Amino acid sequence: MEKDKQPFSWKKFVKGLLREIIVPVALALIVIQYVIQAFQIPSGSMEDTLHTGDFLLGLKFTYGSPIPFSNQKFPGYAYPAKGDVVIFRYPGEPEYPDGNPERYTHLFNALMFGNLYWDHEPQAGQPHLIHYADGPKDYIKRCVAVSGDTVAIHKGRLFVNGVLQDTLPGRGKYTAMARTYSPRDERDAFVVPSVGDTFTIDSMPLEKLWWLRSLVAQENPDESVELDISLWKDSVEINNYDFENFKIPVENDRGLALNEFFARNRMLIQQRLTQGDTLSGVMSFAYFKELSRIAYLPMIDPNIQGGFTRPVSYMAFEGSLLRDLEGNVALLNQAEEDNAGTVELVDVDAPQDGAKTVEGVAGDTLDAPAKSKYEIRRKLLVGGKPIETYVVKTPQYFMMGDNRDNSADSRYWGFVSLRNIRAKAFVIYFSFDNDDEAFALKNPFTWWRLPFRIRWGRLGKIIQMID
Repeated sequence: MEKDKQPFSWKKFVKGLLREIIVPVALALIVIQYVIQAFQIPSGSMEDTLHTGDFLLGLKFTYGSPIPFSNQKFPGYAYPAKGDVVIFRYPGEPEYPDGNPERYTHLFNALMFGNLYWDHEPQAGQPHLIHYADGPKDYIKRCVAVSGDTVAIHKGRLFVNGVLQDTLPGRGKYTAMARTYSPRDERDAFVVPSVGDTFTIDSMPLEKLWWLRSLVAQENPDESVELDISLWKDSVEINNYDFENFKIPVENDRGLALNEFFARNRMLIQQRLTQGDTLSGVMSFAYFKELSRIAYLPMIDPNIQGGFTRPVSYMAFEGSLLRDLEGNVALLNQAEEDNAGTVELVDVDAPQDGAKTVEGVAGDTLDAPAKSKYEIRRKLLVGGKPIETYVVKTPQYFMMGDNRDNSADSRYWGFVSLRNIRAKAFVIYFSFDNDDEAFALKNPFTWWRLPFRIRWGRLGKIIQMID
């Protein structure tokens, strides 16, 4: 005998919906928001401690979980310490599209699909919805110094507070066969800023000012931050000036400028270039001025029209280029010094062979034309207003990869603010070797390879215990 069909009950339906879907999803979202962060190792900068293809979990609450719908964090129970492996928001890319928090509102992070923003001022023919698929990126590195520490790099080796760190943490390694004067290998001693430290804009070298610009942007996420530089000759602004013999070293972090250099000089490489070589040719000051202003290079045409969303993507601009710029301006002034001096007058009635004569009394001197002075003036603007000094608000950290010679880290782009810290790396929950890309999720005929690609021995490894 069939059971009588039960009448539909909204009460039971809602209870089932809450029990099976809404409550589990809500709990999962709470855990994702406040407790853990999943992260995939995309590159070899932490080898051999972490491998490309490692999937790990980070603990958000250790350093402070984010407060929803704000740029603030709940207090954590610890600060990052030297030796911690840390997940953080990369300071080399904008948190908001175009680095403009006034124009864009962050809607939500669509997880695998990236971040979505609302554009309040779209150009004609452009949508309001902005898709920032690959950013702002998260990085993972090891904290090697904290606020108050003195850091130096010599021949690729790290010194903290004057002491050589002669052993690499985890399973770190050196791979370079030669050393140059790149940021990877050489950094004069500097102090990691502490809360309350005050910086004066006019007195800072340009590269360190670039680091400060990044620090200010991290600590003031709701404000636009711009670095405005200008070139002056004898108190006359000459931003369209072209250097005739701009010297630029061949280094990995100069890739952007080297591409511009080759294009501008229509140069064909006739011989193999090696790290540390120096090239000389024409470069425009305007190139550096625009890069320092926008801070990030758009990888997708910002004027693209049509579509449901407008995609954006950015590449970081390395501050070491500003060190090259400052050095080349110093070379201009040195040339002026070398050409300065006095001109001796000779008797017009008895000229010497090949000598230029100036009418006057023999033996007198005539002052040479006044030497010119080139200088770079700078302004750091926060919310469109220039500031003369800046006081550090949060603790700062210096990060490096365990794979010391193959890591883009704080040696290139400066400090990481506490606000940008996302989580403490905790455990490897999955590891997958696919360097040859023989497995492809879109190709079912490769799926049989998956069990043979799993690094079973790495599953469950506590990251701080890898040595």
